Amino acid sequence: MIIPLMIYHFNMIGIYFILTNILVSVIVGPIMMLAIIFIITSFINLEISNFISIFLSIGIKLFVQIANLSELPFSKIYVATPRILSIILYYIFILIINQIYVIYTSKYINYTQKRVKNLIALCKYKINQKKRNLQKKLNKIIKEKDIKEIYLKTYKIIFIMILIIIFNCLNTNLEINFIDVGQGDACFIITPKNKTILVDGGGSTSTTFDIGEDTLLPYILDKGYVKIDYVFISHFDQDHVGGILRILENLKVGKIYITKQGESNENYEKFFKIIKQKKLNVQILEAGDKVMIDSLTFDILWPIEQKISENILNNNAMVMKLKYKNFSMLFTGDIEKVAEKALLDTYKDNLEVLKTTILKVAHHGSKTSTIQEFLEEVKPKIALIGVGENNMFGHPNSEVLERLESFRCENF
Repeated sequence: MIIPLMIYHFNMIGIYFILTNILVSVIVGPIMMLAIIFIITSFINLEISNFISIFLSIGIKLFVQIANLSELPFSKIYVATPRILSIILYYIFILIINQIYVIYTSKYINYTQKRVKNLIALCKYKINQKKRNLQKKLNKIIKEKDIKEIYLKTYKIIFIMILIIIFNCLNTNLEINFIDVGQGDACFIITPKNKTILVDGGGSTSTTFDIGEDTLLPYILDKGYVKIDYVFISHFDQDHVGGILRILENLKVGKIYITKQGESNENYEKFFKIIKQKKLNVQILEAGDKVMIDSLTFDILWPIEQKISENILNNNAMVMKLKYKNFSMLFTGDIEKVAEKALLDTYKDNLEVLKTTILKVAHHGSKTSTIQEFLEEVKPKIALIGVGENNMFGHPNSEVLERLESFRCENF
């Protein structure tokens, strides 16, 4: 009865849920009784209460060990958030099944239950009658050797089904979601063919708040997905990859794309430890590579083989351009003006490649990025900036916002 509510609120099913509940239900009564006796006897005789405390302590330790079953490997299965209507229908179904069970197992039933039983019997009779009539018609058709007509009708049904499937595929849109992860970047993309793509996934850090566990994972599950088909990681700073590590640990992940990092850090080491444990598929990209996902194209524009030594992680972050029909979006990671100038120089013979509909502003709108010359070539209509409210860095910088506004660019 409580499983749908557990799934809705916690997005998980405990593998050992039934076992732990049975075990707890067996020992919780004796523990409570011993606890009451212990409290009473502690006022009367300490020797007796100390003797009782031995058994009480054993019961509590056993209780804790049962609770620890939830920490065993593979003890949790994450599931997508069900719709409210689905939960309501589930409970209606359970109620109906329960009532039917009562009707067919009780010796004494009331008049309403008798009517329901007769109604079920009538329905079963009608269904069986229709089956018999249908079988007679089929036998007649077969006897008349009209098999060609059966085949023709079958082909028509299959053709209509194919058309419905094609229509459903054509009738979907590209969906791009920017997730509020505080001071950080996270973009969740759903392709027209329902493939899922996660571009970065990190944000504000805290000792009491896990951006992956508390924001990114619930968001994806609430969207109705328990698998990420593709993951792009621009670089391994906490505000871009922190939450992704939790996703890799808890959800199914298809393919992961990274670029060659200028230097290693703690997140990079954690990432490859998880990759090794779960045997995930990782591909290292570089400028000039293309990634085709359904009807989307991801052009990798940066980094090039010759790395920028200044602020090596940020300035060699992955820069890629998403293209879909007449729409495009430029992801810039945390590159700074030195990398933006290098991009302009690298593509000076084909600056059109930098032009885009939406610009994911580099480095959260820092004053070290989004220079005038870069914007003149990118010419974005919309600019998206991933920042935490009242963050300690003062992002986004007022000068960067002014430059974006001078291009009549909508800022979000």
